[in-house]
Amino acid sequence: MESDILSSLKGGYPHLTEKILNLLDACSLANAELVCRQWRSYIADGRFWKKYLLSKKVTSIPNIFSWAEYSGDNESERQHTKQDWMKIHNFYQKLEDNWRSASCRQQKIVNYKVECFSMNTKKIFTAGYVENQWNIKTWNRKSLHCERNFTDGEKLQIVSMDCDDDFLVTMSIDDWHHDRGDHYYVTPGYYRFDTIGLPSVSTIFVRELQSGEVIQKILGNFSRVGSYDNIFKICVGHGLLISHQVVGELPNDRVNLVLIGHDENYIVVHRSNPPRFEIISTSSLNLTRTIDAFDDCRSAKYKDGLIVSGFPQRGTRGRSCCIIRIWDAETGLCLREIQEPDPKLYGNGYHHLVGFTTNYLITVPDLSMFKKRVIKIRDLSAAIDLHSNQTSASTVLATLKRDLDKSRCDCFIVDDFQLVYFHEQEFVVYSFAPQV
Repeated sequence: MESDILSSLKGGYPHLTEKILNLLDACSLANAELVCRQWRSYIADGRFWKKYLLSKKVTSIPNIFSWAEYSGDNESERQHTKQDWMKIHNFYQKLEDNWRSASCRQQKIVNYKVECFSMNTKKIFTAGYVENQWNIKTWNRKSLHCERNFTDGEKLQIVSMDCDDDFLVTMSIDDWHHDRGDHYYVTPGYYRFDTIGLPSVSTIFVRELQSGEVIQKILGNFSRVGSYDNIFKICVGHGLLISHQVVGELPNDRVNLVLIGHDENYIVVHRSNPPRFEIISTSSLNLTRTIDAFDDCRSAKYKDGLIVSGFPQRGTRGRSCCIIRIWDAETGLCLREIQEPDPKLYGNGYHHLVGFTTNYLITVPDLSMFKKRVIKIRDLSAAIDLHSNQTSASTVLATLKRDLDKSRCDCFIVDDFQLVYFHEQEFVVYSFAPQV
């Protein structure tokens, strides 16, 4: 007499059935549906495919539903069928393959100097001086078409920007460069002021994205010293609006505190004297812990409980390499230290760029003059594995070469689907998300 082991286990031991089926890959699981009607009725259930993909961490990628589906639905908005889950699974596999091979579509969307930029799950926002005024442009992340223009005022210069899915927040100051002329221009984001320490007024605009209307204006003071990327910083998200402005004269024009990120648990800042990270609770706004940063980190990012920092280390003949460190904000433990190889290739070491996604660590080493910048992609889980014997070179999965050499004002933001890179007047979107 024939015995159906799956039906038998399903009746008395359903947890064993799921464990057995979770050992299969997606193709084998789909083939198992063809065995008989009983197997198909159990496996083809959309809820089972959801559990399967959850066990494979496919849905650990934020917003993967809206990127994988034409409709842009979120998981909570409707019941997904097996076909939906297979579509998400296939999208995830292609997305991972693209990151690991540095396969992406490149598109330049802006041909003017961008002062600052930000992005949420659906839009990219750029701020720059266009047609004799400061404009904010809104770009669709999938089509990369400009959808809307904003302005904070004819004589207000936008110096910092951030957004979430509901609000766009900008910080603006009087447009000294185009109006009063009492500072001189170096590169976008880097200005030196002649009237050092003189207090000035800044304005924070909170704009509701759906209507485009400004719903709140917040005035503040700052000191005109240093570079804009250090003096001004504004962050929004997780129910918080955080602004950082330098007030008062600084010794040696040096900004001691830099806001590097926040989430629902912590606000993280970097202080340079002595070098350290300060972890501040978002609920109490009290200092939770201090982490010895070892060195003055010229580049650092915080997200999802991890801190990634880049520090220039002097090599032979005055050249430098870069030390990339990954920290656990909860414990203060330095999980990994990665040295970018071949110090002979590096410049002054001040402008190594770092960032990371759910699965990947992105670094852009600061090369010497006339050397082309290279975007390096590493496996983040391998990079933070304390027991890994991999060298810094072997953790690199792929590289993406840029056509232009280095620039002081280079910067980028990245998530699981796109890397947005700014270089002088080049504003390029690298799309790793497969087209659907």
